[in-house]
Amino acid sequence: MPLFRRRKAATGDPIGEFWAWWTATGAAEVATAVANQDPSSTAEELSRRVSRIHGNLDWELGPGLHAAHVLVVTAAGDPGTRAFARRWLRAAPPSDQTWEYADMRRPAPDVTIRFEGMPPVQIDAALVTIEADTREAALHVGVHHPAFSELPEDLQKRVTFLLLDLVLGEELVETWVGAIETAVERPADAVPIAQLLPAVAQFAADHVAEDGGPSWRLMEGTTAAGHRLVATAMVPLRSVQLPHLDTHVAVSVPYKAAREDGLPLDETLSHLRDFEDHLSDRLGDSGRLLAHETADGHRILHYYVDGTTPAAAQLEAAVTGWPDGKVALDVSQDAGWEGVRHLS
Repeated sequence: MPLFRRRKAATGDPIGEFWAWWTATGAAEVATAVANQDPSSTAEELSRRVSRIHGNLDWELGPGLHAAHVLVVTAAGDPGTRAFARRWLRAAPPSDQTWEYADMRRPAPDVTIRFEGMPPVQIDAALVTIEADTREAALHVGVHHPAFSELPEDLQKRVTFLLLDLVLGEELVETWVGAIETAVERPADAVPIAQLLPAVAQFAADHVAEDGGPSWRLMEGTTAAGHRLVATAMVPLRSVQLPHLDTHVAVSVPYKAAREDGLPLDETLSHLRDFEDHLSDRLGDSGRLLAHETADGHRILHYYVDGTTPAAAQLEAAVTGWPDGKVALDVSQDAGWEGVRHLS
């Protein structure tokens, strides 16, 4: 798959402009270029139009799963750019026999990695170490390849990430892989890289709900003032799952009827849950409640919303009328979900 990156983004509606061009002439022109084994003839135009969406986006072409070709526009692991790629995908036309679309690189385990002047890197020669971390809901992975000893350090690291993307696909890597290490020397407990995908699949299955959606984790701790704190958070809690939700709205809800430890009484807890449902219903697909923290007469609801929509204003309008005091909102740009990192 050829990979391209261009310059900086422009103003206006570059996503709308991209799809208008694509449906009018671009799709047919690129398909013809691929059929003629000359995809580079349209690369400049594709790069120019993708760069108008955001300068850090990459794009690539490849065979589709259900169509002849796939066009991938990806943030290439950059949390700050993922929202642009996802909005591009959400605006895409329906797939057809010729084209389908994706915003993350798909697995391609049969590819050989090649760099000019360097020996080829065969994927099946790679070895990995796999360490499960249930607290972080992640697998920490070390990667070894015999070719590493012949590659400069920067290429060793680049090949490490390429190997993982090619074996797992970008979505699984970003969702379930935690720390990544490059091992020049062969680790004693290394296994063939072919064992990585089933290991990740099993780990993921153990950390999702029965319906296939995210599970939730209950945590306890204390506040800086020493008060008991209870938190609940979605698992896994990573922005790659909903990258278009790039704005953090922390909703602080006071409550009066509390136990001695500062947590809400059962009746108050029921009212808080109803209030959460009320706010979530107002958001629809424009936002999601990812976590909440409860301590000392307050519950903080961590919503993430699409910053290109009026979702934050909808939340602000929806919090009026809470009987136990003024509900406060703190809105901030947070494409990487740093505001809930302490709960992951």
